[in-house]
Amino acid sequence: MSTLPLLGRNLPCSGGGYFRLLPYVVSHWAINRVRTMERQPCVFYFHPWEIDPDQPRQHQAPLKSRLRHYINLKRMEGRVARLLQDFAWDRMDRIYLGQGAPS
Repeated sequence: MSTLPLLGRNLPCSGGGYFRLLPYVVSHWAINRVRTMERQPCVFYFHPWEIDPDQPRQHQAPLKSRLRHYINLKRMEGRVARLLQDFAWDRMDRIYLGQGAPS
């Protein structure tokens, strides 16, 4: 997972949970900064369940877990579509072997 050096720390910036919890503009800024300032490709990931807002709810899970798991699921598919439009993406092997488009 890509991280962003900021204020003396490496902060995760390209994972599903962070992508769902933070405003889109924060993720876009962080990925763009890694690409331009760090001159590195970004690895972005999310779990398949994160684009399924109609998944079964686990009501017995602790409140903190439920909030973290279910927040912004309805927005996820649209955010991923926007991310795919805003940046060039390719497979990891092509990127890291120098054969693909920069992310």
